[in-house]
Amino acid sequence: MNAHARIIDPAALPASNFVILHGSLSPEGCVMTGGGFERDPHEARARVFAMESDAIAAIQQGRVAHGEAVVIAAADDAEMTAIFGAIAEAGLRDISLISNGRFAAASEGPREGIVIGHVGKAIRYVQNFDTITIDIKNRRLDIDADMVARRADGPRGAKVKNGFAPMGKYAALMAEADAAQA
Repeated sequence: MNAHARIIDPAALPASNFVILHGSLSPEGCVMTGGGFERDPHEARARVFAMESDAIAAIQQGRVAHGEAVVIAAADDAEMTAIFGAIAEAGLRDISLISNGRFAAASEGPREGIVIGHVGKAIRYVQNFDTITIDIKNRRLDIDADMVARRADGPRGAKVKNGFAPMGKYAALMAEADAAQA
């Protein structure tokens, strides 16, 4: 064991750190950053949008409420920044931003809430008003839906580009390297 390694309680981490979560919504793992919530675990009702611009329009029109999970399902490799301004402008609290894309590192994110990126391909099966449970202490991201049944019933042709984005990029680079050697 590395003499410098320590086990740290995630609840004791400062807001600037990140945590890897796993669960029914992200079996491959995802990255969570942000200040968290007073309640842990935290349950949020999903509000699903295809793109960041759709979510921003809904926030500006008052169709997103305090404590909801804004799920941006088709972001893939998009780097999102503008949504943070929309949330701040609307004065929303306890918002969860969940996406398969990434949120700009320069942005601070919601002041009262969390940001979860690189969720993976399961995000395409989230529906409006599903209950999402974020359990920071146990490092879990779960959904109250039967994701296996939704995958079986879902469209066969729809795919999230690169799945878990960092691993997909690595796999694509390795495939290119293999092809170059052949």
